[in-house]
Amino acid sequence: MSVDKPKPWMEGMIPTLNSRGFMSETMDRFSMAFIDYAAICGHEVLDMGCAYGVATREVLERGGSVMACDMEAGHVEILARETPEEFRGRLRTSVGELPAADFPDGSFGAILCSRVIHFLTGDQIRLSLEKMYRWLKPGGRLFLVADTPYTGFWFSTAPEYERRKAAGEEWPGFIDDIAPLLNRAAPPPGMLAFLNPLDPDILRRECERAGFAVEEAAFTGRGGEPDGNQHAGVIAVRR
Repeated sequence: MSVDKPKPWMEGMIPTLNSRGFMSETMDRFSMAFIDYAAICGHEVLDMGCAYGVATREVLERGGSVMACDMEAGHVEILARETPEEFRGRLRTSVGELPAADFPDGSFGAILCSRVIHFLTGDQIRLSLEKMYRWLKPGGRLFLVADTPYTGFWFSTAPEYERRKAAGEEWPGFIDDIAPLLNRAAPPPGMLAFLNPLDPDILRRECERAGFAVEEAAFTGRGGEPDGNQHAGVIAVRR
């Protein structure tokens, strides 16, 4: 039985099928930079955590080839079904979740991993970055976007994050129990108990630890808003 895409929760925000938040139909500047690069790099690219494929569709429309991977099979099914026939020869799909997902070394010219890694522990982030480094061709680029402590229902934890960062904690935004922030006894079904909001300094540190050369690490706003600190992004290059 085919899966239907949910109706928007609000304009431009489509709920995921697995209760892991929403897919924004308006992309941030780091995701747009991935699309621009993917269209000209001459190699297949990976959209890791693609959801319903907003970035994948843009790359396909510009003539690029994409491996679209998501942990939720229903998302991948909807993406494949909605892809126009003339683009399907340049689309491959896979069901997988970081850090368990795997691809052959040197497979991709670029990787987008947008709004995924704040759902991982520190150790899982490090393993995921090590894998993504290997998956890229030499000179390939990683475009990484994560939620920060300044957005979502965890916005109220920002002062504690700032205190912990100033004290030198390695993962200062980590929230081990999100239920109280939702005024619930337990997280909704499908949602993780923890969250790991990040910032540009942490993204830079972890990318460099994995061997990348970081070209840019910065805050950015929601969707197409260039100003703001709701998201953190990195553009990094495999040496």
